Amino acid sequence: MKPWMHAVIYQTTWFVTVLLGNVGSLIWAIPLVASVVFRQRAHVIGFVALVATLGYSVDVVLHLAGLIQFNGHTLVGPVWLLVLWVGFANVIWHLLYRIPYIWLRALLGAVSGPLSYYSGAILGAAQPMELAGIIAFAIWWAIAFPAAVHLRHWWARRFEPGSIAY
Repeated sequence: MKPWMHAVIYQTTWFVTVLLGNVGSLIWAIPLVASVVFRQRAHVIGFVALVATLGYSVDVVLHLAGLIQFNGHTLVGPVWLLVLWVGFANVIWHLLYRIPYIWLRALLGAVSGPLSYYSGAILGAAQPMELAGIIAFAIWWAIAFPAAVHLRHWWARRFEPGSIAY
């Protein structure tokens, strides 16, 4: 699959999960997870599972800390958020790892991360964040995005000897 197709799949995943919530996300998760599981090698599935689990867990902690409130959820984060993380981890593996320079990844994370949550809030998936939440998410994403890309490079070198991991 061409790298740009992964970007299209991720953007579709974002809109499906944010607009259709848990039920729509579960329906969308079937082809998404199938494309990850059946079209990838085991180490790529492991990477996607690890990044999705870690990202979702931090988002749940930020939710429990009161920095973001997902509509209709009080204790843990919504299922749609986990589906979104699977899509994001997949697009890191296939496309976003190509972004050069750690400072650029950090900047993109600090801007696009909170913007994504803000956009989701506008579309009704969450409550608009207070300034403290926006700052927390900017810091989280300024660290998480470069860390995930770094992990992807390490993972590729570890499990694909001889490959160009960037």
